[in-house]
Amino acid sequence: MSTIVSLINLVLFIGIFVAIYLFFSKGAKRINFSTSVKKNIIVLGGYVFILFVSMVIYFMIPDEKFMEVQNKEVNQDGFLLYESLMNKEEVDEKYLASVDNYPLEEKELVIRSKGRATEYNVLFIKTEELQEEIEVQIYKGQFEINEFDFSDELPLPIVNYTDNIIEVENAPFFEKNIAFMTPEFPFTQFNRERWEEQGSSSASRSPIIYIKIPKDVNVIWNKENIFVDEVK
Repeated sequence: MSTIVSLINLVLFIGIFVAIYLFFSKGAKRINFSTSVKKNIIVLGGYVFILFVSMVIYFMIPDEKFMEVQNKEVNQDGFLLYESLMNKEEVDEKYLASVDNYPLEEKELVIRSKGRATEYNVLFIKTEELQEEIEVQIYKGQFEINEFDFSDELPLPIVNYTDNIIEVENAPFFEKNIAFMTPEFPFTQFNRERWEEQGSSSASRSPIIYIKIPKDVNVIWNKENIFVDEVK
């Protein structure tokens, strides 16, 4: 919510209660309300004052970080990235996060996972374009909440290469919580649950490590610990 909109809502809120207070005050003088009614007016005035103080305190609290987002269609291309790579189809470069080349001194490449649970996919393809080196491409994972794309914020898996051995470590833990601002008038006794809707549904695809190796190189991995697939 912008500062201008907040001020407008604040003025409207105060104006409504001041108008009610003045209306009953003038009405009390005009028809000579009883003492009990006058007491009720005093109570109403005190209530208005309390709400005003609460309002001021509320707007003095530091704002949370809000991001302007817009509904869009689900990113089907990103979620079909694995299938596209397996079928040797062209993929958009926007999904490619990094590319690194490493020297390969032997005819054997070992792929290992640091840890038991793997939160990534590994693909390799043999090509005649490379000689005595390998190329490691990392494609970022896909992460959406209620059709809002947060893929760019996902951390990448860590790849270490030493002595013809590739060791892959899961990306650091990532969590995203969002809330949607509804366009209704936001002052309902300052209960934010009435004007925020928590994001509830999400979809994700793991990052992909795509390795290009020379044609005559043999790839070894522990099938019980890591899943590796060859693109043919």
